Formats: sequence, C-alpha cells, structure tokens
Amino acid sequence: MKAFETANQVIETYGTRDCFIIAKKAGVKIVYENWHPVTIGEYDRKAKMIRVNLRALTENKYSKKAVIAHELGHFFAAEFNLSRIDEETFAVEFAKKLTNVDDGSI
Repeated sequence: MKAFETANQVIETYGTRDCFIIAKKAGVKIVYENWHPVTIGEYDRKAKMIRVNLRALTENKYSKKAVIAHELGHFFAAEFNLSRIDEETFAVEFAKKLTNVDDGSI
C-alpha cells in the first residue's frame, strides 16, 4: 500500500507519470550500459543513478520505461528503510502504479 500511495504522491508532486521526467526532476541520473544479462536494471543509491542493461532488455519483455519506473521505486523506497525483499515488492508495485500497468509485465 505504501508503494501506491507514494506513486500517487510522486505523480501529483511532479505533475506527470513520465518516469524520464520524474527522474530528471528528482536528480536521478539514467545511464545505459551493457553487461551480462543477470539484471535488467539497477539503482545505485550512492551515485543517485539508474543503470539500464541494454543487453538484458533485448532478451526480455520489459521496456526502458518499465525498468526505469521500477528503479525509481527503489529511489523513493529509501525513506521507508525496508528489507531488501520488501523494497523489491515496493518497487514492483510503485512501477505498476506509475506506469498504470497491472498485467504482470513489470
């Protein structure tokens, strides 16, 4: 529930559901890289940066938008001090609400 509420607050605060605009306004840098496709994206708290694995994107059903929305979920989850598992659930739910997707593709 925290994730949906947080996503609604983010949408209201930034005036958009566009994850690229939200990242920019929140000061989160987005970089595109290629690494062994173990993960599709990562959020680096120290660098305040989302890394998108282009190689993994080509092998999966996810879009850049979905990956960035999910990683933004990790960024906004920081204030809740969640366990790693709970933070991952938060990021999934946050991305679904932000992108208005509820079909399991995030």
